Amino acid sequence: MTSLTQFLLVIVITTLTVLVTVVAIQVWQILFEVRAAMKKINKVLDNTQTLSDISAKPIASVNQFFSEVKQLVDQTQEEIIEATPDRVVSITESESTEPKKHFFHRSGLPLRAS
Repeated sequence: MTSLTQFLLVIVITTLTVLVTVVAIQVWQILFEVRAAMKKINKVLDNTQTLSDISAKPIASVNQFFSEVKQLVDQTQEEIIEATPDRVVSITESESTEPKKHFFHRSGLPLRAS
């Protein structure tokens, strides 16, 4: 009886040892694959960072270009407005007696013909 119990105990312990060893090897392989996948993900993220840096430079340059063009247009427009004097057309006697209605105003003042 004791020899049968001892024999069964040796078989169970041997089987469990083999199973634990196989599971440990499988876990080791899974961890190795996870490590390789993490390296690939890290390379992809590095490439993404590089691509975003490369694409951000031209976009910033285009934005700066259009900002400078807008500033130049605004400055030129202001210079044209300042350089253009308002001219008054001489009024004849017949026109001066008739009241004029102005439909367009500039800064609260009637527009004058130039």
